[in-house]
Amino acid sequence: MKKLLLVTLTLIGSLVLIACGGKKPVPGNKISLSYADWGDQVTNQKMIDAFEAKYPHISVELRTDIAGSGEEFTGNLITASQNGVLPDVFATDNVPVIVEQGLTLDVSEYWDKDEDAKLVYEYIAKTAIYGEKRYGIPSFQFLKGVMINLDIFENANLTTTAGKYRIDDDGYPMKDWTFNEMIEIAKAIKNISSDPAETVIGLDTWYGTPDFQQVWPTMEDADLMYDTWDGSKFNYTNAHWISAMQEKVRLHQLTDGTTTKFTPDQLEQYPHLDGYLIQTGIGAMDIEGSWQFWVIQEAKKDNINLGFWPYPRATNGNFYPPVILDYQAVSSQTQYPEEAYLLAKWMTYGKDGWNARLDILDETRKELIAKGETPAYLDRYPIADYPEIWAKVDGFVDGIEGIQATFEHIANGKPDLDKWMPGYRDFWAWANDAENTFGWEALVTAGATSVPTYATEWNKKINELVQQTLDKLK
Repeated sequence: MKKLLLVTLTLIGSLVLIACGGKKPVPGNKISLSYADWGDQVTNQKMIDAFEAKYPHISVELRTDIAGSGEEFTGNLITASQNGVLPDVFATDNVPVIVEQGLTLDVSEYWDKDEDAKLVYEYIAKTAIYGEKRYGIPSFQFLKGVMINLDIFENANLTTTAGKYRIDDDGYPMKDWTFNEMIEIAKAIKNISSDPAETVIGLDTWYGTPDFQQVWPTMEDADLMYDTWDGSKFNYTNAHWISAMQEKVRLHQLTDGTTTKFTPDQLEQYPHLDGYLIQTGIGAMDIEGSWQFWVIQEAKKDNINLGFWPYPRATNGNFYPPVILDYQAVSSQTQYPEEAYLLAKWMTYGKDGWNARLDILDETRKELIAKGETPAYLDRYPIADYPEIWAKVDGFVDGIEGIQATFEHIANGKPDLDKWMPGYRDFWAWANDAENTFGWEALVTAGATSVPTYATEWNKKINELVQQTLDKLK
């Protein structure tokens, strides 16, 4: 493999964080740590209890005073740091921000000598590294795939059509389908009607727009990561990016039911088009993340049967599942860096931690079943090659048709950039600015033929913003 995800950064000056050896534990005394994330606090406490049982010389306080989730949570971490009460281990939605603010410890020395870390999947392991320093620890991976309405497909009577799409014996798309097949199926299966029971919308897109240019090039070119990152720069002038963006623009211009983009008149005439259509039984397909697996269970209550197909692959057969990562970090203020890292590992990628987590979830699942309730599907997954852990995972997604087709290729998953790439969010703020002459809306208006011109501008801007953010860190 050529250039991968290693960001060639150099952090110098006051932001080069050094553990300074930490504080030496006093024999016979317990080490006190604290932990915070925005997840399920009941499970977090049980995980901490299990950690303390394994490491009786360490006590851990679960901090629930860091409010919010995502960006709000990270902002509150900064406030806690300023007040000198930063948790020893914490989750974050933006690794570059907490690095710039001096919240994080370089944990390279612990990661590099850890046997479990050597089993972390290659592409994931090369994220959140800046220069030679690891300031973020990848925790979970979520799957990006396509929810499909099994009932709609069973009733549609689609059959394999040469040059367009392949359909299996159950009436579903083949699980090794391609980009073009997904689009052709969306066009073929659509039907806008005044009767909700007769209405079928082909494809709901990733947060309102097709995400093709972020994923398609990764499938076509083994050396390109998510959104064409090659380890040192973005490559929006790449022919695969241009082709994918052209298809994205063409699809986004449609208002005929191929996607969930509608005119105001359509929404007034057909009010049932306004909503989360994969859940209401009107959407045939939905590009989605596994954190939405609750929808599969909620839809089931209304006798709507949903599956989760792998993201379509390239025509050349390459398949690198797109995955979405979460991160945690060890505090730069911790007095016990080695023990804090043990806790971070337990709560994220470690094998022992995952065993404990699945045991806890299994106990909860059995309790719910005994009460006649339906336990939630597992929606986040290990980031390392632990066959015995993955064997247990299967039991927590039993009933999701199609998910195994992604798991079979999970070692090749190519992770997104949102939470760890410096300047990436700034670029998307620029691209989505309605006043931007070269913004997304302007591109949709200009049409697919304008993509090569916009590609040059976008490529220049994203690489410029990334470099600017790196300069800020310096």
